[in-house]
Amino acid sequence: MERHIIKNAAFTKHPTQEGVFMKHFFSSQENDRLNNLEVRIIPNFMIAPHVHENSSEFFYVVDGEGEFLDNEEWKKIEKGDAFMAPQGMQHAIKNCGKSDLVLFSTFSPATK
Repeated sequence: MERHIIKNAAFTKHPTQEGVFMKHFFSSQENDRLNNLEVRIIPNFMIAPHVHENSSEFFYVVDGEGEFLDNEEWKKIEKGDAFMAPQGMQHAIKNCGKSDLVLFSTFSPATK
């Protein structure tokens, strides 16, 4: 099934992270090269430290501010920043601001 235009994609709760919501655009069901989604983290919540063994994850901050765990160092992120977690690197993201932290996330190759 080819999807060239995605309309009315809905946010869903992250299956394991409280206060985190995702809107999937393209997944491994559409192709095996990449998948991408919008991620929304409400204030004072986070995506806990984790590793993607088989994919790199690329991020763009659409709105808000927070911190990104780059291996063992927390680094400030804000609207307009882009960053990545290479395959096998431990990373996490927390919302330190007063409004939602909104990220665009792309995995390559696609996560299964």
